[in-house]
Amino acid sequence: MQPRSLRKKLTAAVMAGVSVTVFSAAALTPVRAEASVAGSLIGTAISAGVAYKQMETSIKHYNATEEGRQELLAGYKEKYGVVENSPYAGMTDRVMSRLTKAIGSTDPTIYQKPYLYFINKQTTFNAFCSMGHVMSINQGLFDLVDNEDEVAVVLGHEMGHGQKDHVAKSARKRLVAAVGVSAIGAAAGGGYLNNLVLNALMNNIDSLHITKPGEWEADNLAFDYILAAGYNPGACAAIWQRVTEKYGTNKSSFVGDIFSPSDHPSHKQRIENYVKKLHAMSGKHATVDKGVVKVNGKKFVETVASGGMSGPERSYFVLGNLAAAYKNGHNKSDAYASGSTVMLGDQPILTCASGDGSASELAALLNKIK
Repeated sequence: MQPRSLRKKLTAAVMAGVSVTVFSAAALTPVRAEASVAGSLIGTAISAGVAYKQMETSIKHYNATEEGRQELLAGYKEKYGVVENSPYAGMTDRVMSRLTKAIGSTDPTIYQKPYLYFINKQTTFNAFCSMGHVMSINQGLFDLVDNEDEVAVVLGHEMGHGQKDHVAKSARKRLVAAVGVSAIGAAAGGGYLNNLVLNALMNNIDSLHITKPGEWEADNLAFDYILAAGYNPGACAAIWQRVTEKYGTNKSSFVGDIFSPSDHPSHKQRIENYVKKLHAMSGKHATVDKGVVKVNGKKFVETVASGGMSGPERSYFVLGNLAAAYKNGHNKSDAYASGSTVMLGDQPILTCASGDGSASELAALLNKIK
């Protein structure tokens, strides 16, 4: 019998039993009625208590044990398929290695439960982190972006969910409500619940939505993680600019959106959040306003489309470089041109494309306004 069918039958049986108890009590004396109802309530409470305990055991199995983690990994591989010899496998491994090291510098628990991940065959722009630090990345993600810094933002966001156990917390709430704990506790054992939890995680990963505060937390952690891993922090805003340009501002306008629930931050809100972070990181010297990179309130450059990026997308990478330059004190040095690249001390700021202006002109301008 399928889990959903069994769950419905069990829930219906319990509800029928409650109804019989209540209506039967009406024909009895008041004392006996109270005893009957009390006994029913005590029995339900005991059943529910057992069920909750079993549910916690099942969640712990998939979230904390190697056996459960491997079961989840195998299940997702079977469901979504595995891209063998992906041209992006090396990049994915490199990103995961750098992010793991960055996270581990402040949160060594990551080494106790290392991430299990694979690239699946799905063509939509998506990635997810389930219980047990089990991650999957759609090959469709790389159809939208093959820039390693931006890929790192997506994977860093998912690792933020993993580090804070967002999926386990969300699943706990939804699964307890879904299975009818008193019914399951009375009629089924831990093995059934393990199967039920696994089935829910396999078939409903997209519906185990993280709360809005959880999404913000993962966004902010992604910024910290990629910065610590040596990626350009401007990529956090840049990826959302790319998503907006590709799919529009409507969060639900494309299938497979990794951050799609309607109550979650909009693309615009996420960009604004990251620009504020970069502005603060620069000591409030640099920002982007309507595609224009500004330093101390004055225009530095309005980047043009180049290298597969739009002008606005490139502007956030420039902002990320400026923020890093100010954070690390490179602003105390003179800006100069190194070939087509504007340098500020040892920090590259912008490799000029045709239409940006010359590196020497921009370096001179930066020295005037920095």
